[in-house]
Amino acid sequence: MKGKDPSVFKETVRYKLKFLDYAPICTVSAKTGQGMEKLLATVDSVYKEYSRELTTSKLNSCFEEAIKKNPMSSYRGKFLKLYYCTQVRNCPPTIRCYVNFPDGIHFSYHRYLTNSLRKSFGFMGTPLRLEFLQRSSRH
Repeated sequence: MKGKDPSVFKETVRYKLKFLDYAPICTVSAKTGQGMEKLLATVDSVYKEYSRELTTSKLNSCFEEAIKKNPMSSYRGKFLKLYYCTQVRNCPPTIRCYVNFPDGIHFSYHRYLTNSLRKSFGFMGTPLRLEFLQRSSRH
């Protein structure tokens, strides 16, 4: 990319890879090594986000706030209800959400909840997994 403006390159990458809007973009030069320090620092911070753990109470507060702003819709004539969420693993962070009708969670609402997590906790450069399961009768 000799003579190219890095900001134009970043804009092009962002445009073509919209689904990776949470990922940082680092420009480096293979010839001069310019940008390597920033790249390594970014890799370090992304790994910290990737291995991050959140408490159930923090997750539930985040989702409660998100649902207040944009309530869940209905499914087959019944209101959707989120009982609670918990992080079941990290690397990548995986959040399990217990709801009354898992099939009723529309992909756009799934994305909304994922974006709410990112807004509240960051997770820069890290994919997030949200699993929606029906609460068992034992609860």
